[in-house]
Amino acid sequence: MTKRIGALLTVLALAVALIAFPAGAYASYTAFSCCSNGKPLNVRQGPGKDYPAVGSIEYGTALVVDHDLGNGWSEIVWGQYRAYVMTSLITTKNPGPYRPGGITPTPAPAPAPSGGGSGLNSIFRQARFVTPYLVTLRGTRGSGSVNVRWAPSLDSTLIQTYAYGSTMQVIAELGEWLQVVDPVTGITGFVMRIFAFR
Repeated sequence: MTKRIGALLTVLALAVALIAFPAGAYASYTAFSCCSNGKPLNVRQGPGKDYPAVGSIEYGTALVVDHDLGNGWSEIVWGQYRAYVMTSLITTKNPGPYRPGGITPTPAPAPAPSGGGSGLNSIFRQARFVTPYLVTLRGTRGSGSVNVRWAPSLDSTLIQTYAYGSTMQVIAELGEWLQVVDPVTGITGFVMRIFAFR
């Protein structure tokens, strides 16, 4: 009789354990790196930005998630080790190739110039909006910085200077000029076509 009661208590304890910790509560699953800016996802030693990064995972690359910690971080299998990534920067759906901004920007007409507008008007009449495409900026002789201006004229205000190799998205073509958008900051302006390479 005592053995039966003992066996019954053991079975009951196992049943309670299964209810409290259901199988698959921490089942691993596949997710994908999905940083909104298209940059690689940092992999850290612990669940927080204060922990050092031990590596990174390129945008759209699959990774194995062990479980969501519930505090904005997920534990992943990283080679033979366990590491951590921000949960908001992964997705269970393959994001495909990165597209700056996630959407195609709507080209905004450049404001009217403050002076000497007749020359610019003829340039603006040549404007041809295009399906956005990416270009790499290269200065004179394939090196150096490139100026992005407020209007398609060397006399117009300088908005920003970009380093050699910077990537911009073209949204319109205006003769010798291109209207571009910085896919990271959203800055919009004009660069000379000779400094932009596909």
